Amino acid sequence: RKSREGGSDRGIPDSVRKCQDCPFMCKSSATRLLYCTTGVLLRRLEGDTALQGVSHIIVDEVHERTEESDFLLLVLKDIVSQRPGLQVILMSATLNAELFSDYFNSCPVITIPGRTFPVDQFFLEDAIAVTRYVLQDGSPYMRSMKQISKEKLKARRNRTAFEEVEEDLRLSLHLQDQDSVKDAVPDQQLDFKQLLARYKGVSKSVIKTMSIMDFEKVNLELIEALLEWIVDGKHSYPPGAILVFLPGLAEIKMLYEQLQSNSLFNNRRSNRCVIHPLHSSLSSEEQQAVFVKPPAGVTKIIISTNIAETSITIDDVVYVIDSGKMKEKRYDASKGMESLEDTFVSQANALQRKGRAGRVASGVCFHLFTSHHYNHQLLKQQLPEIQRVPLEQLCLRIKILEMFSAHNLQSVFSRLIEPPHTDSLRASKIRLRDLGALTPDERLTPLGYHLASLPVDVRIGKLMLFGSIFRCLDPALTIAASLAFKSPFVSPWDKKEEANQKKLEFAFANSDYLALLQAYKGWQLSTKEGVRASYNYCRQNFLSGRVLQEMASLKRQFTELLSDIGFAREGLRAREIEKRAQGGDGVLDATGEEANSNAENPKLISAMLCAALYPNVVQVRHFDSPYLLYHEKIKTSRVFIRDCSMVSVYPLVLFGGGQVNVQLQRGEFVVSLDDGWIRFVAASHQVAELVKELRCELDQLLQDKIKNPSIDLCTCPRGSRIISTIVKLVTTQ
Repeated sequence: RKSREGGSDRGIPDSVRKCQDCPFMCKSSATRLLYCTTGVLLRRLEGDTALQGVSHIIVDEVHERTEESDFLLLVLKDIVSQRPGLQVILMSATLNAELFSDYFNSCPVITIPGRTFPVDQFFLEDAIAVTRYVLQDGSPYMRSMKQISKEKLKARRNRTAFEEVEEDLRLSLHLQDQDSVKDAVPDQQLDFKQLLARYKGVSKSVIKTMSIMDFEKVNLELIEALLEWIVDGKHSYPPGAILVFLPGLAEIKMLYEQLQSNSLFNNRRSNRCVIHPLHSSLSSEEQQAVFVKPPAGVTKIIISTNIAETSITIDDVVYVIDSGKMKEKRYDASKGMESLEDTFVSQANALQRKGRAGRVASGVCFHLFTSHHYNHQLLKQQLPEIQRVPLEQLCLRIKILEMFSAHNLQSVFSRLIEPPHTDSLRASKIRLRDLGALTPDERLTPLGYHLASLPVDVRIGKLMLFGSIFRCLDPALTIAASLAFKSPFVSPWDKKEEANQKKLEFAFANSDYLALLQAYKGWQLSTKEGVRASYNYCRQNFLSGRVLQEMASLKRQFTELLSDIGFAREGLRAREIEKRAQGGDGVLDATGEEANSNAENPKLISAMLCAALYPNVVQVRHFDSPYLLYHEKIKTSRVFIRDCSMVSVYPLVLFGGGQVNVQLQRGEFVVSLDDGWIRFVAASHQVAELVKELRCELDQLLQDKIKNPSIDLCTCPRGSRIISTIVKLVTTQ
């Protein structure tokens, strides 16, 4: 579009550039407008803290409150104080303008009327009324008596002694209706009479259903009833696609299967509807299906997570059914664990969802929470990401920027628009010290400096550096690309078992990462045979071609970044690697045989994972080794660990960080790590001391290499001896 407006008939004009990978490398002397990600702009700031040559910065979708965007606002606020002429424009359709205006010293707010079509907005009470929905006895969406008692007790506990006295006085003096309640009290805590008083004008049958309904659950029965009402067409609204927002994949699958037993939706008698699930774990082919317009007389139903809230726009949507729930990642700093919590959407989310129905025509939106809940219980905005994620990468980013280098982390974080909890910052600093990236007085170590230069999670960055040092660079970059993006394995609805069996065919050495490498290698070979062969390989093995291509692109970008900091061949550029690639990603040929002399050593690759993922280790039974590394520990219905790899004790002791100890216990020499739960019995005292000494030598060697990346550890006598000993040790154990 900008190309057309710029009068160019040959693609993107020189005056306009789009940059999402390499910071400002795509800019030329003619560039007047540059589109880039927040991360790219932050990387430019590492070398140009004043943003010389930039007159205006437009930050779009600031309401999303990502970790990077909140930090960028702090940086821009500092720059504006130094460069008053720099114009910063913050944009969003659902912005809390007052919060941002106050943060930027009461800057002016401009409101531009939207161009979307009108959307009729309805709530739970309206949905129950139009569908005449009634809860049957034994329905899973009915509140139990135990739950009702619990809600009443909760309501009583939430009231202060003063509020109790105030309430009694009002009732005794007849200052208000006995059944009326304060707006702050949720609907879930009210009985039939109180709901009747709150929802004046709503029929008693609707109130009765509301009084026994469990508002915390996503009511799939009611969603099905709404879909029937829309598809039947006994209303005055025009035909069009229906977009249903659900919290996650489990709910999508449940509704999909439920609709298959309904003759209106399963197409066994007549072709009335086509149903498409939409979720980030689906293949790109499955996701693309939602954009296809159905034949006349057929209603398209899309069942989606919040991926359809802002990430994509489906033009023919007329109806939106908003379950009111979403899955949100939270981080518990005390446990070092992320959890996926089912939470209510914010008012801003609800408005975004409503807006999906008014893109190309007038629309209708049903929110499956009450109007009172919308006005009095929903948060205005979603909790900022910076308050619910680990902060290690941001800590490094702060330390590498010259404008903050002399400040302690707490003072910088306290100046953010909405700072994170101090416990979260404390846990991140401990984690960075354990990784060897930060000193106790908050200075970047040489390793920390390099990790800060890599725009990835610190663990992924460390894996890339160690892959370079131990000459298994290509597989390390493949694993890093998957961790930075997502797994290429897909699991279609109706072929879950078949997909799992195919994944097991790649299984190797009890490691998800080594299985990934096997699958990726197979894909690279298939690309050399042509597009059709690559497509067939992905289809037969339940792999996403789009994810594999994105991983290949990330590998090339990571290679360029390592080249820039001296950990790969000098002068490597992602675009050049792609041009020269004879099928596959081209990284192996570009980085050379020397950098990959250990690329086929699976035990060494597993050892590199210890360096990156420690202390993410659990003890297990029924494996050859009692230790499993994992990338992510997450709590849903239970606690799960994801992306695991079995590892033996020597790699843990050599690469795991922490202190190595040797103790004599009951006549045996025990080598242990940190507090002793990772341990093994050495054959002799001499072996135990050798392991400890080898670890000390390795630590010193790595420090030397990281301080001076030009050192080749495999050619200098001392380095060569230590590296070869370690490779032999982890390979033969």
